Amino acid sequence: MKLLLFADLHLDTRFPSAGPERRQALRDTLGHIVDLAQESGVDAMLCAGDLYEHDRCSPSTASFLRSSFDCPVPVFLVPGNDDWYGPQSVYQQVDWTPNVHVFSSESLTPVELADGITLWGAANVGPGPARDVLDGFAVDRGGVNLALCHGSAPDDVAITGLDHAFLGHVHTPEHAAHYTFPGNPDPLTPGETGERGAVLCTVHEDGSVSREVFDVSASRSLGWHEAERTFPLLDFDHVSSERTVRGQFVRDVLADPSLDVTLRGRVLSAGLRALEER
Repeated sequence: MKLLLFADLHLDTRFPSAGPERRQALRDTLGHIVDLAQESGVDAMLCAGDLYEHDRCSPSTASFLRSSFDCPVPVFLVPGNDDWYGPQSVYQQVDWTPNVHVFSSESLTPVELADGITLWGAANVGPGPARDVLDGFAVDRGGVNLALCHGSAPDDVAITGLDHAFLGHVHTPEHAAHYTFPGNPDPLTPGETGERGAVLCTVHEDGSVSREVFDVSASRSLGWHEAERTFPLLDFDHVSSERTVRGQFVRDVLADPSLDVTLRGRVLSAGLRALEER
């Protein structure tokens, strides 16, 4: 069985510079992931939480997610601590297509992926730190048992009876014998390291998992991260809302179609620095 795993995309996150372009790049990254799932002929696509940010998620993002996952591939989603499941969450508000399954219980619940292969999933159901949903859990059936979780302690996998756990929350990728942290597929801050992306997981008959990482980032090659190492990290979106001279300056620069993303970041940083020193 082949599964495509990703986690911690954080759609609608706030960025210190080039916010609208960066957030669009995250959407493009999800498009790359869905395309990869279809091209690879996987049996299912898995997201281990923090798909979006609850406090900033817009109606357009909800619509985007529904249309993105409207595809021939089964999709399994577990809400994390930043996209927790509740009455106002996208997970509950969206009328998902039949191929999408959202785990909504805070307790691990089973779904049969294929004969003899069970996927267990659980949701974070409120704001706060991610919790260890594997704590106290024990597999009660035979065959291959897999888990999809956000925030669980990987050391717990060995004592649950699970063959493998697909985990989110930790942004640094880690591939171990019995668990996989894919890391966030599109870097969110400067200096993030590790082979991150979408992870194509092949589940073997004995429950072992082999993995191949695919770079699906839409923003890594656009120069934002180098610019953010060089220039002060300011929340340009927030500054642009100010009814001040610097707010007008930011609005003008963001609206200038002649500036590419990297140059726009440089102009904004240099201009704001000059305004502060005048």
